[in-house]
Amino acid sequence: MNNLKLMMFAAAGLLTPAVANAEVKTATITKVLGAATTDLAEVSGTPARLRRQNERQPGNEDTAIAFFKDGKSGLLFSMNTELNGTRATHRMQLAMVPFTLAQDTAGAVIAQPNMAGAKYVTNNIGNEYRNANYPEAFAIDGGDAICAAYNYQANGTNDTKRYVKCFDATGAVVMPQALAIAKNNDDCSMRQDAQGFVPVTQVGGKNHFAVYAGCNGNGADDGWYFDININKQADGSYKLVKNFDLSVEPQEERSRGKCSVSAADTNTAYCTWTAGNNQPQRNGTWLGAIDITPGKFSGANQQRALLWKMQIGGRTQIEGRTTYSMRAMHSRIMTMNPTTNVLEPSDMIVWRSGDLQGNNNTNGKGGTYRANQMAVMKLSRAGMTYVTRMTDVGPMLLGLDGTHLEMQYGVFGTSDALKPGILFTSGSHTGGGYAAQVRAVGWDEATGKFSDMGQFGIAPHDRHLYPNYTGNNPGNQGRNHAYGTMIANPFAATSKDAFLMIYTTSGKDQADMNDPRKKLSAYISILPIAQNPATPPPTPTPTPTPQDDQPPPMDDQPAPETETETETGSETTLGGCSTGGASTGFGMLLLLGLAGLIRRRR
Repeated sequence: MNNLKLMMFAAAGLLTPAVANAEVKTATITKVLGAATTDLAEVSGTPARLRRQNERQPGNEDTAIAFFKDGKSGLLFSMNTELNGTRATHRMQLAMVPFTLAQDTAGAVIAQPNMAGAKYVTNNIGNEYRNANYPEAFAIDGGDAICAAYNYQANGTNDTKRYVKCFDATGAVVMPQALAIAKNNDDCSMRQDAQGFVPVTQVGGKNHFAVYAGCNGNGADDGWYFDININKQADGSYKLVKNFDLSVEPQEERSRGKCSVSAADTNTAYCTWTAGNNQPQRNGTWLGAIDITPGKFSGANQQRALLWKMQIGGRTQIEGRTTYSMRAMHSRIMTMNPTTNVLEPSDMIVWRSGDLQGNNNTNGKGGTYRANQMAVMKLSRAGMTYVTRMTDVGPMLLGLDGTHLEMQYGVFGTSDALKPGILFTSGSHTGGGYAAQVRAVGWDEATGKFSDMGQFGIAPHDRHLYPNYTGNNPGNQGRNHAYGTMIANPFAATSKDAFLMIYTTSGKDQADMNDPRKKLSAYISILPIAQNPATPPPTPTPTPTPQDDQPPPMDDQPAPETETETETGSETTLGGCSTGGASTGFGMLLLLGLAGLIRRRR
């Protein structure tokens, strides 16, 4: 286990926050799972280079994380090939690593994995080694248990299905592997690069979830909404119940949707997705509303539940180039509940999509993003209204592209005056070895404008190379996903930081960059994003000095000269943020590696 402090990127103003109130600080990083020692990648040539190798697996991929009710302990999951020196059955299985948050001697929050408790939690024999793909993690019953959802294509079949398995705080199974999402021969499922099982309500042991599932196989090829419960049983175990589903998009290829609800209206889910059977998709980006009133609908394809859907973006010309609106994404704007003092989802969302030019038929996969669109929308059962109209933030966020961009809602500033915003995470196209980029974007509700809050480093993340070259159809298929979740700092009473963004990523360790045989490591990064308000120092009581007892100077005598001393703090700051912490050779490599990426693709 390695804990590293990464410096904030601020070289010669290149990555300096554009506003002076950015509160994002330095990340602490823990390497949880190192590169496999016996499961090595195939290489060729002199010097050795990574070979394309079908279904060999990248070591660690698609990591995910969730927390128990104490807010400190949790579980990390990874598609893993070698755990504590033991190779996974059938090349790859889902590894689970318990961890606990703690404070280091400087007060920073760090993750401490319990490798003695680490274990494989699947033992599947999948076609094409699809044993536990694209995992996510989420808590149920307010954190009494944690579930992992993952894709599995049973051997001898050609239909991928999504399963869920749940665990208590001891690591014991409280719900065995249960089928959650499936459509005939349709390979379910895919989603936006974020949590897919979005909680609606968790009351009395009944955990209601809104789930988007892109199902792209040889069947109907639709984008689906799934309404699912995971309910506690009398013996303390849990049971998965499929309430109903419906097709929201018949033109599915890479729709990658997401659904969410507001705290004020838990009977309506709102989903975003991209439509089209082409690569890139050409039928635009969409938003829809679904009636999810408990007990109102039951069974498959309940089209009556669809309240409305509307196209948001489509084909457009940018500088003489034809582009298509792609990768619809959204995050809920959160507001503080004054009674519980907990952030809750409001009726507003931040929207993001990209205007894409290009195709998906080469190793370049995905084309070029010509614009990066953002908006804020207010949603209701009656429809959508813009709070902030669609804005191209590409010129403001130079260097940020749209390839497997992970988007998470965040709050900035201080806990008594929180400012809403978004954090985008993008990784390396060439393995890792340097920091993944986190780009913070603020939103001012008063002016309706977005602002660049700066760029920051977390652990390495390989979004392309090893998952592509060691996955299915190497050279064309295979992408890795970062995973983020915002939490209230459980150590807020003894820390300046009020809210933390917790990321899990997998990428090449810097120490492994010269050996292409070494596969990916898995990390937890903890990024403070908002602080507790500073307590003003007490007003000092003036102490009389000998001069106070002396009579004033005579008119023919000059007054005694006084010298004003300016105090200088000992901590270097940037934009109101501390940039202290160890500056390591690793941190310098991050700067050098990232400087080559900070340009807009043309």
